[in-house]
Amino acid sequence: MHFSLLQEIGKPQTWLESRVYLLLRHHGIELPEQINLTQLCETYGIEIHFIHGRSRAHAHPTLPNRYIIAVDERLDPATQRVKIAHELGHLLLHEGVQPQCSEWMIDWQESQANHFAEHLLLPLYMMGSVLADCSRYQAPALLATRFQVPLALARTRFDRILSRLYAKGFPVYD
Repeated sequence: MHFSLLQEIGKPQTWLESRVYLLLRHHGIELPEQINLTQLCETYGIEIHFIHGRSRAHAHPTLPNRYIIAVDERLDPATQRVKIAHELGHLLLHEGVQPQCSEWMIDWQESQANHFAEHLLLPLYMMGSVLADCSRYQAPALLATRFQVPLALARTRFDRILSRLYAKGFPVYD
């Protein structure tokens, strides 16, 4: 894939994508190895705790205006990163308690937190240099390794790249 073409499709196309990219750049994050979720959470007064149970986010029990992201310790590190990013998305984007929301509102918040995690963990603007000399068949595995995410998520993001290329008229499915 051509580096300049990958840079072009790495430009944000949604409000959420542009907000996440602004957040990353505000913190000086320009390379996959710089996406340090522990450090990013600390910046926002969020502690990460590893528990034996369902991952979730909640207010800190003793410190006002502080929060905790509890992550299931049984998950592999790549999946833990996705859970942390998802819960960080909830804390930065949403207010209120989910059980008091309607079902469609919960679905919308979950979808938005999932997209937040995708944009945060696999920002398209970082992929140009990573994928420049890579075949499309090797790309998902390379992305999973370089960005420390599960292969399924890397495939999803790479499919988004292919879709954006296709939308611009480039033959990607031949």
